[in-house]
Amino acid sequence: MKYIFYKEVIETTGTVILGVMPEEERINVLFRFSDSGWTTQKIQEIIDKVESNRSLEKTKNPYVWGNEDVTVFANELGVLLVDKLAMRAKQEVEPLELTHDEFITFMKDFKKFIEENS
Repeated sequence: MKYIFYKEVIETTGTVILGVMPEEERINVLFRFSDSGWTTQKIQEIIDKVESNRSLEKTKNPYVWGNEDVTVFANELGVLLVDKLAMRAKQEVEPLELTHDEFITFMKDFKKFIEENS
Protein backbone atom coordinates (compact mmCIF):
# COMPACT_ATOMS: atom_id res chain seq x y z
CA MET A 1 0.00 0.00 0.00
CA LYS A 2 1.25 3.44 -0.86
CA TYR A 3 0.21 6.51 1.11
CA ILE A 4 1.69 9.70 2.46
CA PHE A 5 0.84 11.52 5.64
CA TYR A 6 0.13 15.22 5.84
CA LYS A 7 -0.33 17.97 8.38
CA GLU A 8 -2.74 20.81 7.66
CA VAL A 9 -3.38 23.85 9.84
CA ILE A 10 -6.74 25.56 9.39
CA GLU A 11 -5.85 29.25 9.51
CA THR A 12 -9.16 30.55 10.82
CA THR A 13 -9.30 28.19 13.81
CA GLY A 14 -5.72 27.01 14.27
CA THR A 15 -6.98 23.40 14.18
CA VAL A 16 -4.31 20.92 13.15
CA ILE A 17 -5.46 18.07 10.92
CA LEU A 18 -3.19 15.04 10.70
CA GLY A 19 -4.13 12.81 7.84
CA VAL A 20 -3.48 10.22 5.21
CA MET A 21 -3.33 10.74 1.45
CA PRO A 22 -3.65 7.39 -0.38
CA GLU A 23 -1.57 7.00 -3.53
CA GLU A 24 -3.65 4.09 -4.84
CA GLU A 25 -7.35 4.38 -5.64
CA ARG A 26 -8.23 1.04 -4.07
CA ILE A 27 -7.15 2.33 -0.64
CA ASN A 28 -8.94 5.71 -0.78
CA VAL A 29 -10.83 4.84 2.41
CA LEU A 30 -7.58 5.52 4.32
CA PHE A 31 -8.20 9.24 3.68
CA ARG A 32 -11.11 8.93 6.15
CA PHE A 33 -8.59 8.52 8.98
CA SER A 34 -7.70 12.22 8.65
CA ASP A 35 -8.76 14.06 11.80
CA SER A 36 -7.67 16.55 14.44
CA GLY A 37 -8.30 14.25 17.40
CA TRP A 38 -5.72 11.50 16.95
CA THR A 39 -3.47 10.50 19.83
CA THR A 40 -0.80 7.82 19.92
CA GLN A 41 -2.76 6.14 22.73
CA LYS A 42 -5.89 5.89 20.58
CA ILE A 43 -3.91 4.42 17.69
CA GLN A 44 -2.15 1.93 19.98
CA GLU A 45 -5.52 0.80 21.39
CA ILE A 46 -6.77 0.07 17.85
CA ILE A 47 -3.55 -1.81 17.03
CA ASP A 48 -3.85 -3.87 20.23
CA LYS A 49 -7.51 -4.74 19.60
CA VAL A 50 -6.89 -5.76 15.99
CA GLU A 51 -3.90 -7.82 17.10
CA SER A 52 -5.97 -9.59 19.76
CA ASN A 53 -8.68 -10.38 17.21
CA ARG A 54 -6.38 -12.24 14.81
CA SER A 55 -7.71 -15.48 16.21
CA LEU A 56 -11.32 -14.41 16.74
CA GLU A 57 -13.52 -16.89 14.90
CA LYS A 58 -15.49 -15.41 12.03
CA THR A 59 -18.71 -16.57 13.74
CA LYS A 60 -17.97 -14.33 16.76
CA ASN A 61 -18.60 -10.60 16.90
CA PRO A 62 -15.62 -8.81 15.34
CA TYR A 63 -13.71 -5.95 16.92
CA VAL A 64 -15.32 -2.76 15.62
CA TRP A 65 -13.92 0.75 15.70
CA GLY A 66 -15.18 3.74 13.82
CA ASN A 67 -15.69 7.44 13.49
CA GLU A 68 -18.26 9.28 11.40
CA ASP A 69 -16.37 8.54 8.17
CA VAL A 70 -14.92 5.01 8.45
CA THR A 71 -15.63 1.76 10.30
CA VAL A 72 -13.03 -0.94 10.91
CA PHE A 73 -13.98 -4.58 11.53
CA ALA A 74 -11.40 -7.22 12.56
CA ASN A 75 -11.59 -10.98 13.11
CA GLU A 76 -9.58 -14.04 12.09
CA LEU A 77 -10.20 -13.35 8.39
CA GLY A 78 -8.49 -9.96 8.47
CA VAL A 79 -9.53 -6.32 8.62
CA LEU A 80 -12.35 -4.69 6.68
CA LEU A 81 -12.58 -0.91 6.27
CA VAL A 82 -15.95 0.56 5.28
CA ASP A 83 -16.16 4.09 3.87
CA LYS A 84 -19.26 5.45 5.63
CA LEU A 85 -18.91 8.89 4.06
CA ALA A 86 -19.11 7.37 0.57
CA MET A 87 -22.09 5.29 1.64
CA ARG A 88 -23.93 8.39 2.90
CA ALA A 89 -23.19 10.04 -0.44
CA LYS A 90 -24.65 6.94 -2.15
CA GLN A 91 -21.36 6.24 -3.94
CA GLU A 92 -20.66 2.65 -4.85
CA VAL A 93 -17.37 1.94 -3.11
CA GLU A 94 -16.18 -1.53 -2.17
CA PRO A 95 -14.96 -2.02 1.40
CA LEU A 96 -11.20 -2.40 1.66
CA GLU A 97 -10.02 -5.82 2.82
CA LEU A 98 -6.58 -5.95 4.42
CA THR A 99 -4.57 -8.58 6.19
CA HIS A 100 -3.91 -7.98 9.87
CA ASP A 101 -0.27 -7.25 9.04
CA GLU A 102 -1.13 -4.69 6.34
CA PHE A 103 -3.49 -2.82 8.66
CA ILE A 104 -1.16 -2.95 11.67
CA THR A 105 1.78 -1.73 9.55
CA PHE A 106 -0.34 1.18 8.33
CA MET A 107 -1.43 2.05 11.87
CA LYS A 108 2.15 1.87 13.18
CA ASP A 109 3.28 4.20 10.38
CA PHE A 110 0.38 6.54 11.23
CA LYS A 111 1.25 6.40 14.94
CA LYS A 112 4.86 7.38 14.20
CA PHE A 113 3.61 10.32 12.10
CA ILE A 114 1.30 11.43 14.95
CA GLU A 115 4.17 11.21 17.44
CA GLU A 116 6.37 13.37 15.23
CA ASN A 117 3.70 15.99 14.49
CA SER A 118 1.65 16.40 17.66
